[in-house]
Amino acid sequence: MAGDDGTAARHERTCVGFAVDEAYALPMAVAGRSLIDHHAGAEPLEIVVLDLGITAPTRARVLASWPPGTRVRFVPLPRENLDGLPLSDHEFVLHLNRNVYGRWFLPELLPAAYRRLIYLDADILVLRDLSPLWRIDLGGQPFAVAQDKGIPYVSSDLGVPDYRELGLPARTKYFNAGVMVIDLDRWRTARIRERALHYARSHPDMRFADQEALNAVSGGAWAELPPEWNCPVDEELLGPRHDAAPRIIHFLGPDKPWLTDVAWAPYCQAAYTTYLRRTAWAKELPALPVPRRRGGHQ
Repeated sequence: MAGDDGTAARHERTCVGFAVDEAYALPMAVAGRSLIDHHAGAEPLEIVVLDLGITAPTRARVLASWPPGTRVRFVPLPRENLDGLPLSDHEFVLHLNRNVYGRWFLPELLPAAYRRLIYLDADILVLRDLSPLWRIDLGGQPFAVAQDKGIPYVSSDLGVPDYRELGLPARTKYFNAGVMVIDLDRWRTARIRERALHYARSHPDMRFADQEALNAVSGGAWAELPPEWNCPVDEELLGPRHDAAPRIIHFLGPDKPWLTDVAWAPYCQAAYTTYLRRTAWAKELPALPVPRRRGGHQ
């Protein structure tokens, strides 16, 4: 079992997980390729994909994007588990659908042999080895995450509107759920999924869907990751001279590098294209965005 300090023992299995549908299979292939190419740890790398509606040809294409011998497991989630969960009409998240709630179910579907899950959103890019997350100290908490740069506290605009009613201090930190290191035993014991589902169904006006619910029910009881583990693509933070050496960059919001030119962050667009070229989607590159500069961050 995991030690009292929240570290994972060497004999216990750790996996990296994604939760995607057909639309996010391509970015997952890119994210997975960047993860694999930077893996330098002694632990074997295992990838678990929560399948939220990936066709068989696309699944084969994902597997063809990763080196032969990569340990990959696809786990289906019946659609009815997500029926009726609320969607926000906020402009920043109009591109999302109910599949964003899928990550809640992944810890429940993994075999008991797994003790720790490193969950990654598909719209990320890994720039350095993630092996340090295998045994990072969780301090007895069910998961570790990074504070959200744009929504730093539950009392922030777009935070948790009912934070007072929930008994949360205004300065309770708000996290971004795109990168999570999860202690599976503690997640299940704390009934995170059940509590988050209850919150979501009783708050149909949630603005950031699954992320708001997780922040609401966790009540600040989480371990904090340094920001370089979940670094938003931001013109002020990222570039060739960036001092923090981000390990993971996160393409937040509707501007995605496989759909449009993230021109206000050409360094990030170029990095994304590098890994895209190493996937089974490489032949489509002429039809994909080419980095170019334009004024301002829109």
